[in-house]
Amino acid sequence: MTQTQSGAAFEPPTTDHGSTGTTEPEDGSAPVRSTAAFVLILIALLWPLEVVSLSYSLLTPAVTQIAVHYQTQQIGWVFTALTLVGAVAGPVMSKLGDLYGKKKIMVAGALLSVLGGVLAAIAPNFPTLLAGRALQGFMLPLVTLSYSLMRDILPQRWIAFSVSLTVGGTGLVTITGPFIAGYFIDHHGFRSVFWLLVGMSLLALLGLLAVPESPVRARSRLDWTGVVLLGAGVALVLVGLSEAATWAWSSSKTLGCLFGGLALLVVWVAVQRRIREPLVDMRLVSRRPVLTTIVVAGLAYGAVGAYTTILPIMAMTPRVLGGDYGFGSTAMQLTLFTVPAGIATCVPCFIAGLYMRRIGARLPAVVGSLIMAVAAAYTAFWHAEKWQVVVGFTVLAAGASLAYAAVPNLVIEATPVEQQAITAGMAGLLQTLGSTAAVQIVYVILLQNVGQLVQGSPIYTNTGFVIAFLACAGFALVALVVGLLVPHGRPAQQTAEA
Repeated sequence: MTQTQSGAAFEPPTTDHGSTGTTEPEDGSAPVRSTAAFVLILIALLWPLEVVSLSYSLLTPAVTQIAVHYQTQQIGWVFTALTLVGAVAGPVMSKLGDLYGKKKIMVAGALLSVLGGVLAAIAPNFPTLLAGRALQGFMLPLVTLSYSLMRDILPQRWIAFSVSLTVGGTGLVTITGPFIAGYFIDHHGFRSVFWLLVGMSLLALLGLLAVPESPVRARSRLDWTGVVLLGAGVALVLVGLSEAATWAWSSSKTLGCLFGGLALLVVWVAVQRRIREPLVDMRLVSRRPVLTTIVVAGLAYGAVGAYTTILPIMAMTPRVLGGDYGFGSTAMQLTLFTVPAGIATCVPCFIAGLYMRRIGARLPAVVGSLIMAVAAAYTAFWHAEKWQVVVGFTVLAAGASLAYAAVPNLVIEATPVEQQAITAGMAGLLQTLGSTAAVQIVYVILLQNVGQLVQGSPIYTNTGFVIAFLACAGFALVALVVGLLVPHGRPAQQTAEA
């Protein structure tokens, strides 16, 4: 028996041999019983994560070509459009997954991503390219939907390992992404990167068609008022955070977006608490197990997002300009730092997944946050040599892998089956908001520590980077403290005793 957050017990679907989440699906598809079927389904559910990761990493080296080709200075919207749509669509698609079936919604998201990739690849102008990138953003919610679907269709003994691997794929992308992007951009131009994403999205679509549908359904209606309020509020906050460096924090546009978005979110919370069938059950989200879990997710992703944003800036600055820092690295030379970090991302989550049922999910979250805090603080004070930065980034990646592997397992343990997807969607939303906010905080720190301007570009002081990396350590430390407050995620025996 599993306990809901209200204290009432519910029985998860079981097979004839007692494995959780393998009831005969409503569409008649077979439950997962063989190891071969498990491996194929796992690959199909992990592949969208690879597409999401490459949607960022493949485009990073191409932004210069895109800006020159379309003669635009708004190149940041190539990433903002993707993130914005993904963040807004996440809770909505997750709720639809609870209502109508997670596989159906994942297939729809993958199809929209394929169409978006084609539109971006053939875009005659920059607005059309952004429209394509916005459609590609519908792939982002598939990450959280995937581990919600795993809970519903896989035997219980495989769930912890499988959801832990939902973060391991990012390590493979970190290793291969820069090399793949460099080859395609150098030989075939920036459009080839979009065609590559089209092919990968199409493979994700075909793979998802072969995955069994979830038998779990939530019996409620979609709260369209909640959808509009949440979507508009999140969109305004994200635009304000993303464009703050361009518009300036004191500008009316930045303040209007931030305060307007926050006001809409306050109204959304009030509406969710009053209506009968809300988009998100705020009573569930506000309870300690769920709230602490999604806060840990937001802080952990924020620490990593901020660190990985400022590290390339530091590494690519020539030493003659940086003084106490900088290596003048090119985009391809950054692989010296990213490849070891990618390897470090793959290994810990794999090991943690194997032993997650024994050690519980809370321990990897706490230990991972501690490792990230130590790595970020280390980088703050020791970054004069390349090997020092490589060590710092590699250690941080290992800690992030543990924390990332723990988060989906904590979400699964904290949430009733019928509200699994929407809670995972809220965790994903907090991850996006946390990462975006943390990036902007470290940018503010750097902008307060500009040493000189070279051809209009700021060269930050060493003190600026020290404070910025310490801020990353601070995010991880807060994640550590909140992780200690998580009341669940312990080994099964300890949980039963408690």
